[in-house]
Amino acid sequence: MKRLRVGMVVPSLNTIAEDDLRLFCPEDVSYHVHRIRLRKEGGRVTMESLLRAWLEAGEESEYLKDLSPDAVVFNCTGASVAHGAQGDTLLAQRMGERLGLPATNTMVAIKEALSALRADRLLHVCPFADEFSRIERESLEASGHAVARTVSLGFTDAKEAALMSPERIADIVREQIGPDIGAVLLSCANVRAFEAAHELEASLGMPVVTSNQATLWAVLRLAGWRGRIEGAGSLFSGA
Repeated sequence: MKRLRVGMVVPSLNTIAEDDLRLFCPEDVSYHVHRIRLRKEGGRVTMESLLRAWLEAGEESEYLKDLSPDAVVFNCTGASVAHGAQGDTLLAQRMGERLGLPATNTMVAIKEALSALRADRLLHVCPFADEFSRIERESLEASGHAVARTVSLGFTDAKEAALMSPERIADIVREQIGPDIGAVLLSCANVRAFEAAHELEASLGMPVVTSNQATLWAVLRLAGWRGRIEGAGSLFSGA
């Protein structure tokens, strides 16, 4: 039986996505990673930087096409929606047409995961400033996902956000949980949120979705994989 193969494009500064794949990608699926330059202006990633990554994602993903994957994902939450509220859907279409194989991106994956779990009244936690969390929220709401509260943590360097422990991320969620919240979305592919998802779900009694968790789930489904992954949250609890 052919072993499934998936490809992931990540920003050049990402230090977490590959760790999450090592932890959670099933053994019967091989994964392959390509990096795309995420340029900085004055030492900071800007909206213009994210838009440039959005524009370049299709061409960059062709490096993965060469190894004949079953599906490819562009994994950067902010860049997925840098071209407007529906830019994630457009990007997935553009990549699929260009590659001639199933393709998706982080925000499309998140929305599909939220729908699969019937997650509503979201606590949306973004590691960065309001200008970045706003475009994520607008895209979520434009697709019919109700956001009860958005929390922007104010990091200016994604590599600093990557230093947060899963325990610290869980503590932030608990500090923000209230009766108005029905589910949790932890955005950004460069934070250790995936490791916190299973325990948070168990303690809060509500769905928890993270960028890397949803991304892995979506690209595996596009490749044809179905199954359970222990400790990966309720997204992976069934077929």
